[in-house]
Amino acid sequence: MERRDTVVIGAGAAGLMAALELTAAGHDVQVIEARQRVGGRARTVRFPDGRLANAGAEWVNPEHREVLGLAERYGLGLRSGGGFEALVVDGRAHVEEPGDAERVAEALEGLEGRLSDLEHPWDDPVARGMDRRSATDWMDSAGLSPSECAWTTAHIRAEYMVEPEELSELALALGEELDSGETAYRIAGGTAELTDAMARELGQDRIRRADPVRTVEHGRDGVVVRTDRHTVTADRAVIAVPLPALERITLDPVVSVPSVHQGRGGKLLVPYAQRPDAGAGDRRVDHAGFQHVYDNAPEDQPGLPGILTAYAYRPLPEQEVLDTVGALFPELGTPDGDPVAAWWSEEPESGCTYSALGPGDLDSLRRLREPFGRLYLAGEHTEIICGYLESALRSGRRVAARITSG
Repeated sequence: MERRDTVVIGAGAAGLMAALELTAAGHDVQVIEARQRVGGRARTVRFPDGRLANAGAEWVNPEHREVLGLAERYGLGLRSGGGFEALVVDGRAHVEEPGDAERVAEALEGLEGRLSDLEHPWDDPVARGMDRRSATDWMDSAGLSPSECAWTTAHIRAEYMVEPEELSELALALGEELDSGETAYRIAGGTAELTDAMARELGQDRIRRADPVRTVEHGRDGVVVRTDRHTVTADRAVIAVPLPALERITLDPVVSVPSVHQGRGGKLLVPYAQRPDAGAGDRRVDHAGFQHVYDNAPEDQPGLPGILTAYAYRPLPEQEVLDTVGALFPELGTPDGDPVAAWWSEEPESGCTYSALGPGDLDSLRRLREPFGRLYLAGEHTEIICGYLESALRSGRRVAARITSG
């Protein structure tokens, strides 16, 4: 039986950040990861001719100080987040935002300035009121037209990966207050470059891969973490896995871990020998199962030009996506390689895309940020602004600081 100061369950961005911070503070840390690779939902796909695309976490905004700091620390390049993209509303792929989008943006701006405590929204009466209302309620109160509601619904499905009734008005308000909405960068060589660099700094001897945790026994004297092949005892455990994946781990004694709403679906990456014609204007089909489509391939990467990414709030059959893309963008022809699916909500190690605060989730979020005895939860789902690589990194740093401060 091994002995460590801290066991970190999950080698995604949150777990790696927690482990790095704890190790720097002198803790003896063991990271245990169910997958063969590190990174969690940060996954970069490399195609045979050298093209790459992000199958998971991707966007880096100007306010993402943790990501930008680590990129500088590891000497990782950044590239513009621009390029071809379209939001698909009622079967129409909008390359340019219509007037509906402008009017919805103006309505959302009306949510700014109403919250008084962005660090502790559970202490803000206005935030509590917003927590009780859904995005659907907000659309009704904002007086949006049917076409504006259709645009907002497509935006929510694409941005949060849930239906409007599953998202709280508070989530919309927090997004307006804390997220610039300006996607500025991607990691040049793919998001996995960052988590791979974190793992190298931590040291491969501290990371055990392809070894799913089955049971965590916990009490006043510490924790015992059991996998199929190993048993590790420690003073505490940091559980840095998505909430649906945590349901697959037995906590003994049982802990009533609160939940927040989780997004579904993911991406289908489709390689093509050319890029869509952005100047051809809006396109339309009778039905499209995905809400967002964009070119995921950097301009200066090896190989042929494009990788079109269909981003959907529910898993879709591959052929359905290919048929819709072909109808919307006939100039692409047939794919020049095998598509790669990343339906995160179907993968047992994730079980979701990322979290999205729903009506009534505010108290659950507050509780997720507190320790459960010797157990500490980290992950994007524990942050006020969730869903980003930045969110995961912030959570890992926050939990490590909580542990090291005693």
